[in-house]
Amino acid sequence: MDKYLYFLRHATAEVIRPNQLDIDRCLIEKGRLQARRVAAFMQRYAITPEAVFSSPYPRAVQTAAIVRKEAGLAPVQELPWLALETGAVTSSTLLRQLLPNLPAHTLLVGHEPDLSALISRLLDSGGSAFKIKKASLTCLCYQHDSQSFQLEWSIPAKFM
Repeated sequence: MDKYLYFLRHATAEVIRPNQLDIDRCLIEKGRLQARRVAAFMQRYAITPEAVFSSPYPRAVQTAAIVRKEAGLAPVQELPWLALETGAVTSSTLLRQLLPNLPAHTLLVGHEPDLSALISRLLDSGGSAFKIKKASLTCLCYQHDSQSFQLEWSIPAKFM
């Protein structure tokens, strides 16, 4: 059975302030509006992931929470390997281990440059084939027969 994975980069977050850790950055109003736009797009095109996973960082959790609430999706579960600097080799290995237990449609919310590196690795296209913009939604299809991924589409929030 084919599976669809939707990769969402977190929406626009605050600029890092003095003495603030990058991991503590939260969404700004523009980011909240982007997340709502993503949710509306998903509803308009009947994209309804049965599982939602997020990086534990606030800006990703907030993005996932808004999309989940607005689009009526499953509760958000945090995955530590969706945090920054996990590395494409590790994250692709962990994702492939999860695949047998994932539903047909799954949403993963994370960060750059990690999502681009992960998607590039899953597509066997080299390390810099993608550059995912904030609040962009990218869909890959995992084809069970060939055990490979195929890019379906990738859309920045401004086009949703």
